[in-house]
Amino acid sequence: MNRTKTKVLEKITMDRKIIEGLREGYSVNSLCKSLGKGKGYIIKIRDLGLAHGYLEYVEGSKRVQRASRDLPPYPEVLFPWRDGRSERVAEADLIIEPKLEWIKSRLEAQWSPQTVFEELSLSVPRSTFYRYLKRHKLLKSKTVRSAIEIIHSPGECLQLDWGKLTDVKDSETGKKKTVWMFVGTLGHSRYEMVRVVERLDFVTTMKLLIEMFDELGGVPRKVVIDNPKVFVQKASSHEAFLNPAFERFASHYGVVVEALPPASPELKGKVERQVPVKRRLFESYDFKKYTQSGAQAHIDAKLKLYNERKHGTHQQRPIDVLVNDEIDQLKSLPVLGYEMETIVNSTVRADGYVRFDNKYYRVDSTLRGEVALAIGNSIQVSIYCRGRLLEAYERIQDKFTTKACKDHYKESWEKTLEDHGHYLKRAEEIGPNVGKFTSIVLAKGQGFVDTRVIWGLLTLNKKYTNSDIDKACLSALELSQANLKTVRQLLNIMASPKPASKPLDEPNTAKPTGGKFARPMSEYTNQLRLVYSRP
Repeated sequence: MNRTKTKVLEKITMDRKIIEGLREGYSVNSLCKSLGKGKGYIIKIRDLGLAHGYLEYVEGSKRVQRASRDLPPYPEVLFPWRDGRSERVAEADLIIEPKLEWIKSRLEAQWSPQTVFEELSLSVPRSTFYRYLKRHKLLKSKTVRSAIEIIHSPGECLQLDWGKLTDVKDSETGKKKTVWMFVGTLGHSRYEMVRVVERLDFVTTMKLLIEMFDELGGVPRKVVIDNPKVFVQKASSHEAFLNPAFERFASHYGVVVEALPPASPELKGKVERQVPVKRRLFESYDFKKYTQSGAQAHIDAKLKLYNERKHGTHQQRPIDVLVNDEIDQLKSLPVLGYEMETIVNSTVRADGYVRFDNKYYRVDSTLRGEVALAIGNSIQVSIYCRGRLLEAYERIQDKFTTKACKDHYKESWEKTLEDHGHYLKRAEEIGPNVGKFTSIVLAKGQGFVDTRVIWGLLTLNKKYTNSDIDKACLSALELSQANLKTVRQLLNIMASPKPASKPLDEPNTAKPTGGKFARPMSEYTNQLRLVYSRP
């Protein structure tokens, strides 16, 4: 089984985005432009969505729409897939490599890539050549073009952005700390929301998003963001690789995430231009008396007035547009609240354990070396591999417990050690009272202490007969003294040790072992005595 790579999760994400876009009513051509995928690939995924019941044809039309079957939660795959490209050997590098220096010299001479390809005396496709240039970073960055006006329908989009507010002195530690603001703007009504925070981690960001959704009373169909690590693991000009935890959050709320291409802030200009405006609203706030609650109360009062003034674009008050046009178009909030999650990529160890939050959870040991995706909340930890759920464990809460393993993953000797069955079996072979005595000792639950007592009891048959040991255990139970010291004292009084099997002074008459021509050691001893004897 091949190891899971980043491309696996990228393909799972891309297939999900295509299906989500088709379910939202986007055409194949629009998905080609927005996702940067070929039309044939999107049609292939569309056909798979139809076959698996995620999509269905509109009656009397060739367009597709949302079907009754819901999408499974991320990162489960929508349908079985096979990555054939990774199995093929790329030949472009081998063909073009001898011409690399020639290509570099022509590009340095300001030749365009098109001219270099036309003058290249190699039989390779044009697209393969351009990908080769991009892979070796031989192409210059493209000139940024001005973005067209972006118009959003009611309930379509919430644009988000972080902005630094200021640096303040911590009243407790006396050290400098940075205060940030998290800004959200609805694309249609231009309704503004701001949260003052001191941390930029994932948990804080998700809590702020939940607060914004609660303030709106619903969920927009799309969230537009740039590429901070809290949202995006790998930026892309076409489809970014999102943080899996954020992907799970978006799946829970049913919102589509649009991560913008790198260096494209103009594509979410409705919130970008508001960051310096919100910073200006804090000019009247005294940061020498800063508290987070005080700063939040200050901006809330400012935003109440800000959302009630006439906006310069649509010439209406944002609060009125929100109430009259946009609230009814928002999706309903989920019935169940979002449980904050942590997601970790971890390699399956040789013993079958996966590490999560410094604890270890067992999966099938045949998956050793695979990269697993561990998703944990405050209650349980779910472990995925190659888009499939392997196991779900209750999260280990005990500080002194580090491993969790289900019974069907345990070896036979592990199960025996846990249920103490072998101790009872060996004790009952000696006698029924010994078995009863053993079960009482094990019931004390003293772990290794009990085990040492049991082994001391079971090894008494080296010196005493089984019947004597059984009688001594019966007497100890009648005296309510289930301990090894009492049994030994009773054996010293009631029984005699077993006779030795062979006296110590009995000569060794055993037949010497060895080969056919081997001589006994006594012969060599006599010869040595003759050699070293004095004349």
